[in-house]
Amino acid sequence: MATYDYKCKCGNVQEEFHHINATPEIRCSVCNEICERLFTTQGFHFKGDGSPSQNFRMKDQMRQKNERMKSKMVERESAGEGVTSLSGKN
Repeated sequence: MATYDYKCKCGNVQEEFHHINATPEIRCSVCNEICERLFTTQGFHFKGDGSPSQNFRMKDQMRQKNERMKSKMVERESAGEGVTSLSGKN
């Protein structure tokens, strides 16, 4: 099942939920005329853990954290406190 946007000649846009293979005759909730299905490029919106929308949010949070860590490392290096070797041998 998917959510689709439909637009009427009067300008009203409404969302309808139906099967991907269905071709229902959607009527406008304002003027009761037949609506035309809009094709959008928004993609899918899944809900629940592990959904793409949540994964994108987590990637963005990790990117922000990495940027903060990188800026702290640059500050420490400029103050002469930077890490010279990760193996423990200088």
